[in-house]
Amino acid sequence: MITRVGSITLDVPDLQRSIEFFTTKVGLEVTERDDATAYLRCADRHHDLILEQAANGEAALRHLNLEVEGDLSEHVARAVAAGAVDVGPIAHPGVAAAHVLEIPSGYGVKLYTGLESVTELPASPLQRPFRFSHFNIAVPEVAPMMEFFQAAFDLRPSDWIGSKEDPFLAWLHCPVFNAPHHGVAILKGDPKLHHVAFDYESVSGLVARVDNYVDESHYLVWGMGRHGTGGSVFAYTEDASGLLVELDSGMISIGDDPRWREAQVWSLTDQRAIDEWGSAIPEEWLAKRTAFIRPTETLDTLYEALT
Repeated sequence: MITRVGSITLDVPDLQRSIEFFTTKVGLEVTERDDATAYLRCADRHHDLILEQAANGEAALRHLNLEVEGDLSEHVARAVAAGAVDVGPIAHPGVAAAHVLEIPSGYGVKLYTGLESVTELPASPLQRPFRFSHFNIAVPEVAPMMEFFQAAFDLRPSDWIGSKEDPFLAWLHCPVFNAPHHGVAILKGDPKLHHVAFDYESVSGLVARVDNYVDESHYLVWGMGRHGTGGSVFAYTEDASGLLVELDSGMISIGDDPRWREAQVWSLTDQRAIDEWGSAIPEEWLAKRTAFIRPTETLDTLYEALT
């Protein structure tokens, strides 16, 4: 079972600048790092974000990281049966075992187990996020990718905008009680990473974090507002590499949360789905995209170098 959408692995042009953004502006802390890689956390998990220095100086998504419970090999086999390509095992700090797949449209997904627990972080004047919330990826057709995530990873639909057959946006959650409304969001468009998100415990803490965030060189791309789909208060900004980052609070839980009833289809014309407080999607928000690295292309490059 996929128990949590745990993090992403991101190549960044300037590792130090990205670390400074996520520590000073978002509130993460570095668990460990070297010259090439940094593992950052929200609370007592070893990491909620992995940053790697890009060899080519360009930002790119490397892996979407999903935490599993049970036999890792069985999860890999199920994903391969659903249409993923088996890239192979990978070893790195903080996890007992991990395995990389390439899924439709070329995204890399890393399944991992045995995430290490670490010491609680000290108190902070500004609220820290308590977890990695979700990622949003774009694909040419949303419905087939929704079907893939259900077949490969047993994720469950939460909401759709447009229709189930041809959604503009759709969301999925993990099959555990009181899972966040979504850990995966899928947007119709050219395949690229759209944004990642971190959750804060309270709206007041989020507001204080945003107040501290905005200055002469940092601004909001969109927000603050409240999504109807998911129920969270949100603010979108961008990191040092141009990645769109959402800071949010108050997402619906799939379980005993009284706001949760059932997955629903929202009309494209229903303003409440996007922002219950009335704002429209900014063009800048729609245009934000980060490229990704196909795991199989990385293997091909390595093979050519060795031969």
